[in-house]
Amino acid sequence: MEIAKVFVAGAGYMGNGIAEMAALSGYRVFMHDLTEERLEQGMAAIRESLGRFLSRQKITPEAHDAALAAISLTTSLEAASEADLAVEAVCEDLELKRSVFAHLDELCPSHALLCTNTSAIPISSIAAATRRPEQVVGTHFFGPVPVMRLCEVIRGIRTSERSLETADKWTRSLGKETVRVHRDHAGFIANRLNMPATLEMVRMVEEGGMTPSEIDRAATFGLEGRVGPLEILDNAGLDITVSAASAIYEDTGDAKFFPPPLLRRMVAGGLLGRKTGCGFYDYSGGDKREYALIKSAGPGASELLPHAGEDAAQLTFRLFLPTIVEAVLMIQSGVASADDIDRATRLGFNFPMGPLEMADNTGLDTILNTTRCIYEETGDSKYFPPPLLQRMVKGGFLGREAGCGFYVY
Repeated sequence: MEIAKVFVAGAGYMGNGIAEMAALSGYRVFMHDLTEERLEQGMAAIRESLGRFLSRQKITPEAHDAALAAISLTTSLEAASEADLAVEAVCEDLELKRSVFAHLDELCPSHALLCTNTSAIPISSIAAATRRPEQVVGTHFFGPVPVMRLCEVIRGIRTSERSLETADKWTRSLGKETVRVHRDHAGFIANRLNMPATLEMVRMVEEGGMTPSEIDRAATFGLEGRVGPLEILDNAGLDITVSAASAIYEDTGDAKFFPPPLLRRMVAGGLLGRKTGCGFYDYSGGDKREYALIKSAGPGASELLPHAGEDAAQLTFRLFLPTIVEAVLMIQSGVASADDIDRATRLGFNFPMGPLEMADNTGLDTILNTTRCIYEETGDSKYFPPPLLQRMVKGGFLGREAGCGFYVY
């Protein structure tokens, strides 16, 4: 199916980024929102972003002008009647998304592909609001969309292979690297993988033993220019993280995905990150700077908490073991390939290596022994060693030194 016209529902942070990249890639774009004010704000963000690309000579003046000319603004969903592909980028609320999809299903041509930019909600739950669930695909872009290269392409229970291929081809035409999610489960690859560790980092701040910058430096191995996970939370919006974590928790009932009290209090208090001027860091002065989010550790702080200056291996295990365990569970259940899992983590969260590559480098026997020790001591489910990991170690698939683990060396 040839795609020429794209309809984007939502002119916010994600929607205007998707619209910008579609216009830059030569598509005719209709960007929709409920009010003229929201549309003008979205268009202002597009102009600013394209202006930066132009000033840095990443696009030509002709491409800049053509992209702006390719975007039409509308407060009417009727414009979707011309679309070959519609992308929904509204708030992370299932009922709202289902309502949008029901309207798009009525208005879009019969051949049109319907895509959702949800960050965590199962695709099949959204597709059920339409009469064409085989043409509904998850296209989870990462923000800021013009900068981040990752897009997860997710199959719902009834998504056809043709629709999956078309969505993958379209997102790649926007200059994105795609990873495919073959099973529809909440959180997909990147958010599902990193949510347990990300929430653990929030708990570490809550316990008062480490500052956000100390955690971010540890998580990026102290490499210059890397953005740490707590700064990524600020960039994405803490409200988005709470919504994503809650969606995964509601789908799984697994306590490791339940948002910690500190994160919920920050959202309730309007500390949403960069967009409100303050989150784990303070952006009110224009630059990122630290402030005293937690002044001191409260009574009963975890004895397992590694403080700054303690053994780096202990800190690394606390930060990354939950991600490794979740990655093994994904392989075990056929969600995605090892390469797609690792690429999603590197591209989506700026980690220098993926969790399965990290496991192979560390040694799967070491990972197994460490998870067993922590699980036996804490009873925390996010450290329970998956059966696949146990079978691999028993079979001698120990990672890089053994010549074979999740990869062949």
